[in-house]
Amino acid sequence: MTSVEFRNDPMFLRNQFENEGTFEMPKIKKEEVDLENIELVGYDKLNSSDDDQIVHFFLDDYKFEVMWKDPAPRIERLKSHKAVLSPNFSIYTEMPVAMKIYKTFRSRWCGAYLQANEIKVIPTLAWGGPETFWFCFDGIEQNSIVAVSTLGVRTEKDLFMHGYNEMLRRLKPSKIICYGKPFEEMNGNIIPVDYAKTNNYEKAFNDNGNYIKKVTGYVLSFNEKGMGSAGSPQPTWANPTTLKDHFDRHAKAFSITDESAYENQAHQFYLNRDKYQTKTDENGVIRVYDAQTNTFGVYNSNGKTITFFKPSHGQRYFDSQPGK
Repeated sequence: MTSVEFRNDPMFLRNQFENEGTFEMPKIKKEEVDLENIELVGYDKLNSSDDDQIVHFFLDDYKFEVMWKDPAPRIERLKSHKAVLSPNFSIYTEMPVAMKIYKTFRSRWCGAYLQANEIKVIPTLAWGGPETFWFCFDGIEQNSIVAVSTLGVRTEKDLFMHGYNEMLRRLKPSKIICYGKPFEEMNGNIIPVDYAKTNNYEKAFNDNGNYIKKVTGYVLSFNEKGMGSAGSPQPTWANPTTLKDHFDRHAKAFSITDESAYENQAHQFYLNRDKYQTKTDENGVIRVYDAQTNTFGVYNSNGKTITFFKPSHGQRYFDSQPGK
């Protein structure tokens, strides 16, 4: 291959598909797929899969990196299945925005590539905080069937629901495949997929009547990914280098003598913010105030604490803060 051929190779440029949005996300066209008696199978288990199953990529990225680097040899095996969920390259809150854009592009490109090879594709959606909303829904047609996962986001439910509701508003999906147990607050035409059943968990009881897990075949780890944080537990303080300073200055007012307890209380205050007064400014910074206990917290758009204290002027201090 010559230098000119390399520079013009579509697999180098990745520009062969119709796109939309600021970052030219490849489009995944709306598909009609029969979802009655839906059954998913992981991409890493194709050798033991059935043709009437839908292939998913709710796996660690290294297990399907080949779908980006060299997808052509996988087409025929995937084509034999009912449909394929577009590869779900991880978006974690700790990633720089540039990485989140890149991961979203790769997911859309792989989906568009599979469609171009006559495979039915259902787009998988993932997001981070509000800073991702201007690109993470691009490339998906309104009223499409989409897929999401609640695995790995139980400790970041508020963040997940913020993006989920934004997805409903923008895309108005006809059906939503939910891999994992849906949250009660989730609206829409949801089709839940039991990951225990999908991955061969069976309920059983021992001689004493106590519940045990019986496993047949592949077992999905409870840490198998959806979106959210890369690991658990994750720091909830936005800039860990400032935590000690804030603890030294403000923790006594809460009768807290442990730095981690101070951090945890600040995070719990954020999780309960619906009970209190809140303001969000144009940069997505969230300010929360409880007049009854004179408690004030400031959080970034990902819900991580910037500061947490009891202001000297109480309500007047909160009222003077920016945001709506």
